[in-house]
Amino acid sequence: MRSDARDNRARIVAVATDIIEQHGTMASLNEIAKSAGVGPGTLYRHFPTRDALLAEVLIAWVARVQDAADATVIVSKADLIEWLERLAGISNAYRGLAASIAASADDDESPLRSAHRATRDANDRVFDLARVAGLVAGPVDAGTVARLVTGVAMATEQAHLTPEQTHAMLAVILEGLLVQAAVGSESSHGHTASALQQ
Repeated sequence: MRSDARDNRARIVAVATDIIEQHGTMASLNEIAKSAGVGPGTLYRHFPTRDALLAEVLIAWVARVQDAADATVIVSKADLIEWLERLAGISNAYRGLAASIAASADDDESPLRSAHRATRDANDRVFDLARVAGLVAGPVDAGTVARLVTGVAMATEQAHLTPEQTHAMLAVILEGLLVQAAVGSESSHGHTASALQQ
């Protein structure tokens, strides 16, 4: 890539990050191009779709999800709920982000698959910690967790839910996940396993 093309690309991403922070993931691409000082054709040459541009903007967001998982310590059920709350909050970093990620969940060709994969991998790591802590008796599907948390993030944004309402929804989800894990463990081992250590 020529230096001027690299400069254009970097400027588009910087401007897009700023505008998406202000106006959400459905911000006008034409406005982004105009603010970056390039024509729409230049923007589309670098980023042929909205999701392609959003994926570039989300590189730092993906790192944030990974860092959050790295910093998480799980010793109690409360820690798991706190993790889900943190992830839901990260999913609402930009208006419309949770919906954009949800739309990519089953599309292997989507540029946003890396963002969805980051939440899935982060959940895998955190629930592995929960298993080590004796909180979870069986496997928990990280993709299911990611979809559920993304759904709560969307509801929180669209219905303007309070932190208490969001917490209550995530607590219900966690109870269901723990029960599911216990059932899965019973099926695998042929004996009753406790999903949650009191």
